Amino acid sequence: MKSEAFLKLVVDRGLVSAEQARTLSARHGKVALAILEQLIDRHETAKVELCQMYGDALGVAYLDLTRTIIQPEVVRLLPRDFAVKHQMIAVYRFADSVTVATAEPLNPTVLDDAARLLSLPVNAVFSLPGEIKDAIEVEYTTVTVLQESQAQMGLKHVFVEETEATPQRLAGVAADQSIVQLSRQLFICALRERASDIHIEPSQHEVRVRLRIDGVLQERFHLDRRLLAPLASRLKIMAGCDIAERRRPQDGRIAFELATRSLDVRFSCVPGMDGEKIALRLLGTVRGRPIPLLEELDFSHACLGTVKQIAASPSGVFFVTGPTGSGKTTTLYSVLKLLNSPGVHIVTVEDPVEYRLPGTTQVQVNPDVDLTFLTALRSFLRQDPNIILVGEVRDLETAKMVSQAALTGHLVMSTLHTNSAIQAITRLVEIGVEPFLVASALAGVSAQRLVRRICPNCREEIPMPRSAIERYFGPLGDRTVNMWHGRGCDACHRTGYSGRLAIHEVFMLSEEIRRLIAEKATPPELQSLAEQYGYRPMVYDGIKKVLRGLTTLAEVERVTAIPEE
Repeated sequence: MKSEAFLKLVVDRGLVSAEQARTLSARHGKVALAILEQLIDRHETAKVELCQMYGDALGVAYLDLTRTIIQPEVVRLLPRDFAVKHQMIAVYRFADSVTVATAEPLNPTVLDDAARLLSLPVNAVFSLPGEIKDAIEVEYTTVTVLQESQAQMGLKHVFVEETEATPQRLAGVAADQSIVQLSRQLFICALRERASDIHIEPSQHEVRVRLRIDGVLQERFHLDRRLLAPLASRLKIMAGCDIAERRRPQDGRIAFELATRSLDVRFSCVPGMDGEKIALRLLGTVRGRPIPLLEELDFSHACLGTVKQIAASPSGVFFVTGPTGSGKTTTLYSVLKLLNSPGVHIVTVEDPVEYRLPGTTQVQVNPDVDLTFLTALRSFLRQDPNIILVGEVRDLETAKMVSQAALTGHLVMSTLHTNSAIQAITRLVEIGVEPFLVASALAGVSAQRLVRRICPNCREEIPMPRSAIERYFGPLGDRTVNMWHGRGCDACHRTGYSGRLAIHEVFMLSEEIRRLIAEKATPPELQSLAEQYGYRPMVYDGIKKVLRGLTTLAEVERVTAIPEE
């Protein structure tokens, strides 16, 4: 495509001036794709709009592969070699045609070749080359590919027996290309499976690899025991740890790079009776991860309204509570996205920075230079902020500083590890914050858990057990209540679940609740009063989502306290 049509659209939308368009044209000539990529570098927040304009200039649709559900069975219809060579991936099948994403959607020769390989007509859409490259690597790296790689590594030079595991030998095999490829495939496979954690667990005769998918560990494959030392050494090198040390626990961080994303991975290893057990936590992508809208986070209408009310407060502390990996940071960033505007100064301190929000100042904790949550927060107060996000309140000093910042006219957001929203008050008092300070500073608390979502491919309606009906709804006589579950299919690995959604409880402090907190009231007393102002426990939200067919009763009961009979 000639660049003139695309540049005209960009100029008409006001993203660049006519003079800038001429400069881009002179620098890149007729290569419109090079102009697009440079404009995205300059205007990262306008990426989708720029790509849509590029697609309009081509006369085709733009498909953002980072936010598209790709059908795995359709991907495999196109050979990987062909996909890599022509920067093309089959995305999904609709009726009697296959949609393919390509950086060159107007290339008739390649499209004809793809149609011949697929034995179906193709519908070409435009996607960025980097996104296509990432999608190809992720979608074609299956558990089967990992097993085939291991089978091809049956060469003695990468297998290491325990008696041969000297530092020099381990350093050599850790740099071997086959071990480098295996470690990369492990991360890619975890991404493809939507895993949050990778567990590498040695036993006497083999190494088990389990992935935590949708909050539950699932066994995926096994490795030859002789690959443990080389793989562990490779991961230690990536994490900046000592490969010669195998007798004590070690922790580190790995920055795993893709073409368009950078994955932050937390590495941990501990010595066991059968060798080093390794845990890898995938903390999220630093680049290119879209922040969802607050309305996209599964809040009920009532909970969403309360959260927006709290967020509209000019000052105070808003805590989001829950266990590790329950989506607390995502919720806070969705609130920040709602509040972010040119007239608002937002600063954050996190460990790690999981999202990028343009127009804000984001600080990464660095204990090596004494840059902690507390020291950053002290500096922030001299920066004239309106809104402050503190990644986590872990100690008394930070809790007091957060409270004082709220009392001096700032809206402060943070996370706390508690089982319920009401318990956040108890937790703050327990770590040493005076009840009167909690009562004065706190604006509201939201607690959340993630439950597995029923697989849409094998979802079916079933009756709710009578005992559950009586527990949650009271005596209903002979009336029945239906719910849903997943039978189990290939798409969900026979689990009946695919993906996760959040269940919540939210409460906003009233003057009466503040008085009770200052008087050191017990959690049941606080909950009783909060319920008079519309607060409902998390299980209430969970049961509503069970009745809507989004999740199962077993999932809600797995993550919440079951009410008394």
